[in-house]
Amino acid sequence: RGVRVRNVGVRVRGLATRSAIKPGLHVDFNRYVAGQAFLGMAALVLDNALKDPSLIRERTSMVFIKRMGQPAPRESFGRVYINGMYEGLYAFVEAVDTVFLARELGDGLGYLFEHKFANGFYGEFLGEDYAAYKLRFQAQTHRMEPDYTLYAPIRELFREINQDVDTVWRERVSWLIDLNQVMTHVAIETFLAEFDGFLGGSGMANFYLHRPVASNVHRLIAWDRDTTFQQIDAPIFARASDNALVSRALRFADLRTLYLDVLEQCARAAAQDRWLEAEIYQTHQLIRDAVYEDRAKPSSNEDYELAIDHLMSFARQRPAFVLNEVANAR
Repeated sequence: RGVRVRNVGVRVRGLATRSAIKPGLHVDFNRYVAGQAFLGMAALVLDNALKDPSLIRERTSMVFIKRMGQPAPRESFGRVYINGMYEGLYAFVEAVDTVFLARELGDGLGYLFEHKFANGFYGEFLGEDYAAYKLRFQAQTHRMEPDYTLYAPIRELFREINQDVDTVWRERVSWLIDLNQVMTHVAIETFLAEFDGFLGGSGMANFYLHRPVASNVHRLIAWDRDTTFQQIDAPIFARASDNALVSRALRFADLRTLYLDVLEQCARAAAQDRWLEAEIYQTHQLIRDAVYEDRAKPSSNEDYELAIDHLMSFARQRPAFVLNEVANAR
């Protein structure tokens, strides 16, 4: 039986993926009815996958991130109908919100910020004024609290990141962000050849920043992974020198070793029993008919098949390439 939810809020979403033909949508189940939920979720994103002709990079990446022990939104697929008309296949993405935080981190009361792309930002110190941080880190929780409470820890984080790497740099930065988790997050992105993530080609992009109520130590949460699997032979230190935090962290031998270790673990996890290849193939078989029937997608069915072929080649070849690069870097 179908599950019907009434009186929900729906808005168009997306920056580079906005489309009048196949719009990305954000569905807010408790916008007008306090506490209303759908299958335990307060909100759901309907991703149009406009930049991904395979339509499965996003979900495959999130499943892999979870496989590597990091929190990631749950995702599935669905045919979307509006007034009885088939509007196409969408990826259904769980919102990163208090429900997600409670389940994944055991902390539904913490501070959550969505990074918003604004010019190229590579982790430099943006000055004393909170406005520059509010522009790039949009508060998703505790919105009524004063700017000092919300943004002072973020301002201090980027201040400390940009100090000279001396004997106390790591201690100061570790009071404000979990360096081990950052290096793990970035290593997973790098294995997946992400071009628009924390080490994005145009600056940092597509992540949430979270900190607990009783701590100033932030961590990263992945978001929007439809530009992964870009290049089979993407270098394992691609753009690392551009990022203020990662470039400095890599100067510490143990953090560099951790980064290489996680890359190696990613390669072995992807190759084990041909896991990544099987995941791509199974998802392809699940959605293929719906993709072919989707007349609103911006690419052709031939483009879809070529995109799937590329992903399969990535799954077969990327692990060996990364293992070789890691061996050379040790």
